[in-house]
Amino acid sequence: MNANLDADISYLKQVAEQGQKAPLRGGEHGMIWGGMFTASALYAYAVLTGSIQLQPWTIAVAFIIPMPIGVLLTLFLVKSTGSLSFGNKTSAAAWNAVGIIIGVLYASTMTAKALGLLSLSATVALGALQVTIFALYAVAYSTTAQVSQDRRQYLFAGTAVAASLGSLFAIGTYEIFLVMAAGIFASAVIPGFLTRSK
Repeated sequence: MNANLDADISYLKQVAEQGQKAPLRGGEHGMIWGGMFTASALYAYAVLTGSIQLQPWTIAVAFIIPMPIGVLLTLFLVKSTGSLSFGNKTSAAAWNAVGIIIGVLYASTMTAKALGLLSLSATVALGALQVTIFALYAVAYSTTAQVSQDRRQYLFAGTAVAASLGSLFAIGTYEIFLVMAAGIFASAVIPGFLTRSK
């Protein structure tokens, strides 16, 4: 029995060390997706404030185009070295869940709005989604920090919380797109760059 216990402890120790020693991966995702959506948010603000003289419907296009581009870029450019470590598996699971939840929330909200099933105005509905999304970022970063022992991830969780709060106060204003751009840049692009460069 002691032999089995020693083997179990040794295995758990190995898993923990693997999660701590292997560098976190996935920074490329933050840079690719975050960079595109930061640009989309800035474009939306510029169109709505009249800085760019284009039709408001182009804003929807600016947020839709990054989706297939992001999928293609991550498939062809992102390498998975180190992705089998415990820390990376947990981080990937957390971020995959965040991505799925974001997709479901947006698709459901847009569908409900289009069918007249949602009484909230589009600006309030999208603003509430933005508050929720940045809160989900904070959870994913906190999970990654705890598992990987990379305390820097808590700082990124903090920027996501700040963006969530900022979004709450900016609902119904054009400035919510500036909050979105700043939040994505601070909570996706910068962490992505630092994780990738590590």
